[in-house]
Amino acid sequence: MKRITVLALVLALVTGIVGSAVAASFDASSLIDWYVGEQKFQTVKNGAWSQDPADRPTDEELTRMLTMANTMQSAVHWTPWYFIVVKDVEEQRKIIGDRWGAPEDMATEGTVTVLVLADQIITEEEGHVSPYEGYYMNTPKYAYFDTGAACALLQVAASSLGYGTHYFGTINGEYAPFDAAGGTYQSMGRYVSDEDMRGWGYMAGAYGEELNPAYIYPVKGNCVFVAAIVIGKPAGGEDVDIVTWATNRARPQNWTFWD
Repeated sequence: MKRITVLALVLALVTGIVGSAVAASFDASSLIDWYVGEQKFQTVKNGAWSQDPADRPTDEELTRMLTMANTMQSAVHWTPWYFIVVKDVEEQRKIIGDRWGAPEDMATEGTVTVLVLADQIITEEEGHVSPYEGYYMNTPKYAYFDTGAACALLQVAASSLGYGTHYFGTINGEYAPFDAAGGTYQSMGRYVSDEDMRGWGYMAGAYGEELNPAYIYPVKGNCVFVAAIVIGKPAGGEDVDIVTWATNRARPQNWTFWD
């Protein structure tokens, strides 16, 4: 018993030392150099995904990615986005469709597809089921902007865990019909249940507290499609061309300093 106790103490001490060393070795200031220097902004080309299910992100990893994405600040902290993870490969292909190539190139057994929906885009006249009132209002400009910003954090999170992404703003699969607001938007209703709810972060409560149910809204009937994000790892091998034709292009310095 003493030997086991001593061994446990040694393991605890070593684990603590290693954990402290890892924490001390993390240099947040190097994040930009890593992301830009290793060109993590480039997305994986359709048809270049690994077919190996072992290369698909785990639920734990996806939870970490989505947790980071969900921290993005938003106007009035409306937090208008809602993410749905689809893992079945045939479902993924029938979501994305053939607008950008053969469906079998869009997703594989080694990928997941994250559907990105957002609230506050459609009007009540177009079928928004929850009444807009007070600061809960129809604000498509901010809904798109803020949801896009959250997607950017999702991209960085995926990259940090060793995964690549491919973003789709336009999809035409049979499981993504234009069925909302008179055919103007996609509801992605096949993947939304009556129990799926989206919270308004500012009014729902302080960070870490239980959410106020008065500011929780159904996803169904309120949220519409914004983007689909495929996440996985590229196929191995030196001869595999994995980078999309668009994301390997120039990054002009489109900024200035006004004095």
